[in-house]
Amino acid sequence: MKVKIGKFYKSYSALRKINVQIESFDTWNLDHTLALVILPALLQLKQEKHGVPSEFADVGGEDYVEQASFDFYSETKDEAFEIGIKRWDVVLDKMIWSFQQLVFEDYTEKYFHGRRDFSFEKSSTSTYINPITGKTEPSYGLVDKNPGQHWVDYAGLKEHERRIQEGLELFGKYYRSLWD
Repeated sequence: MKVKIGKFYKSYSALRKINVQIESFDTWNLDHTLALVILPALLQLKQEKHGVPSEFADVGGEDYVEQASFDFYSETKDEAFEIGIKRWDVVLDKMIWSFQQLVFEDYTEKYFHGRRDFSFEKSSTSTYINPITGKTEPSYGLVDKNPGQHWVDYAGLKEHERRIQEGLELFGKYYRSLWD
């Protein structure tokens, strides 16, 4: 993949120069390919953000709102806004963490323990009829040559995958709020 997106022009009527070239191998694992672009963009957004989505900033008591509010809203609006900023940071952190997991791709290794040794071996009891030749042929199966010497923490892996999915769902939910 090759992406070149030019700077915004001073005049909004001028078009931005955009050049995107997608190779066939980019779509083979598109979630990873896109994560390579999304992760640094999210990191920069969090570092340089100048605001938060309205959902996190609408705290009441603002001077510019025409409707009057209770005095305690006005007195605590700054504190409430700071809490909204922290909530948005938590959401951004969850998104960033999820895309880090997709970029680095090695998170599953910590859930596999012990030495694994598998091989495909010919079955002594199972056969099948080859649909092309019509002949009976032996079948092959995956054999664990080292049983009892390795295990998988499926509960931990499932929880890790759940956390990744949570960050991706937040990314989708707040996609239109990813601006600065």
